[in-house]
Amino acid sequence: MDTIPPPYVCARSPEALTSFTTSTANSLLPCSKQKRLSHIGRLPSLGKFIDNVFSSCQLPAPVCLVTLIYLQRLKTRLPKCARGDFDTPYRLFLAAVLASSKYMCESGTELTSYQISVATDGIYCARDINMMERSFLGLMSYDLWVHPHEITEFIALYGDVLEMEMVKELALA
Repeated sequence: MDTIPPPYVCARSPEALTSFTTSTANSLLPCSKQKRLSHIGRLPSLGKFIDNVFSSCQLPAPVCLVTLIYLQRLKTRLPKCARGDFDTPYRLFLAAVLASSKYMCESGTELTSYQISVATDGIYCARDINMMERSFLGLMSYDLWVHPHEITEFIALYGDVLEMEMVKELALA
């Protein structure tokens, strides 16, 4: 029997992941409740939006986990006076997903801005998503390295809520 080298992240509930990610994105900074831009009228709830992106992109659990770590890291770097537009949580989520996918996946298997645009049903175009990513990377000071102990600590803190755990060995049939 082959095994995947430790540690391996296992997510048991897509619903728990979506709920936690929604809560995390919503808590990043105070945002306007007014929908001022035309495309915002087409936005589903943030939870539905995140669920659609996770489902459409079929993201592996480690990419979702690093996305959450990036969002929490971003929250600590934002100025206390930072304010956002209605769709800022959507944009920050997309940028974090794109950055974590590129960081975590082997060359050629990461998500592209176009794939994310399709996953949003065209609400955001690839060019907009590229700009989101550049802004996000600037806010993060391009600090994308996630140490394995950060993953272990994150799962120790939030694993029960996320229904996610570290597995030392994953048996393959």
